[in-house]
Amino acid sequence: MKPQYLWSQHHLVLQSPVGPQRRHAVSPPEPSLPLLPRYGHSLPVTGTATGELLLFGGLVQDTLSDDVYILSLQDLSATPLLTTGEIPSPRVGHRSALVGRVLIVWGGDTKTSENYASEDETDNGLYLLNLVSREWTHVATSGPAPVGRYGHAVTAIGSKLYMFGGQNNRDFLHDLWVFDLNTLRTRARWELVEPAARSSLPAKRTGHICVTHGDKIYLFGGTDSVHHYNDTWVFDTASGTWAEAVCVGDILSPREGHAAALVDGVIYVFGGRGSDGKDLGDLASLRIEDHRWFMFQNIGPTPSARSGHAITSTESRILVFGGESFGSATPEDNTIHVLNK
Repeated sequence: MKPQYLWSQHHLVLQSPVGPQRRHAVSPPEPSLPLLPRYGHSLPVTGTATGELLLFGGLVQDTLSDDVYILSLQDLSATPLLTTGEIPSPRVGHRSALVGRVLIVWGGDTKTSENYASEDETDNGLYLLNLVSREWTHVATSGPAPVGRYGHAVTAIGSKLYMFGGQNNRDFLHDLWVFDLNTLRTRARWELVEPAARSSLPAKRTGHICVTHGDKIYLFGGTDSVHHYNDTWVFDTASGTWAEAVCVGDILSPREGHAAALVDGVIYVFGGRGSDGKDLGDLASLRIEDHRWFMFQNIGPTPSARSGHAITSTESRILVFGGESFGSATPEDNTIHVLNK
C-alpha cells in the first residue's frame, strides 16, 4: 500500500534574472551570490496565487544577502528577481509574509563581520515589495514600534501582520505587535497587543515558529539560551488571550531554529537545533482540532538534519529549503525537498 506521505528531492534550475519593466531592453546583471548554501533566509508560509515562492536574504557563504528569488515548482526553477526602490539592507534571521501581491519583510540581524561587536539595535524597518512593479518601499510609521530583532516569528491574518518574540542582542523578548496594512494610506502604525486580564504569557524566546489558523496564532518551541522549549501556545485574536495548549501524542523534543507550515488544519514542523547543540532531522505534525502530535518515519529520502531553514506550503505539498547542519556542510546543489500528501 502506498504511504500517504512521501519525501522527494528536486534540483532547481537557475534561470536568467528578471527585473522591472524597462523602456529599452537591457541585459540584467547576474546575481553576486549563489542560491545555496543559505541560512536564516525567509519564505512566506504560503506561495502566490500562481504557486510561486518568494525567497529573501539570509546568510550565503558567510555573506549577508538582500537578494530575492522566485522559486517555481511548476518548472522546478529559481529565478533571481531584480528590484528597485528602498531595498532592505542585507540581513539574516528576519521574517517575511505574503499579503496579496505584496511581500512584507521585517527585522533581522544586519551586522557584518566589520561591525559585529557593535551593540547597535538591529533593523526595525518595515519593507514592502510590490510584486507587480518589483519596487521596495520602506514604510514610515508613527507612534511606538517594536525594537529591531532577529529570531522572531511573523504571521498574517487578513490585512494584519502579527510579530512575536525574538532576540535583540542579549535581550530575549515575548511581546506581540500587530500592523494593519489598511493603515498605509492613512496613519501607518504598529500596535502593541496587550493580553487580556488574567491571560498567561509565553516565556521570552527566539527561534520559535508561529502559524495562523482561522483567527488564532499557534506558537511552538524556541529558546532563551538557558532553556529550550517544546511548549505549544495559542493566541486568540478575538479575545486577546494567550493559553498554553494541552497536547497529546508524540510531542516533539525541545528545539529552536525549526520551521513550520500549515496544510488543511495541520501544522507540520521539521528540523531545528536541540538543547545539546545538535541539529535535528525529524518531522512531526500537530493536528489543531485535538492538539495531537504525530511523528513520521520511513516515508522516503528525508532531508538531512538542519536548522535555520525555511518551510512553506503550496496546495498539498510542503517544501523544505536551505539551512545548515552544525559540524557538516549543507549540500551546495540547488536542491529543494518536497513532502507530497
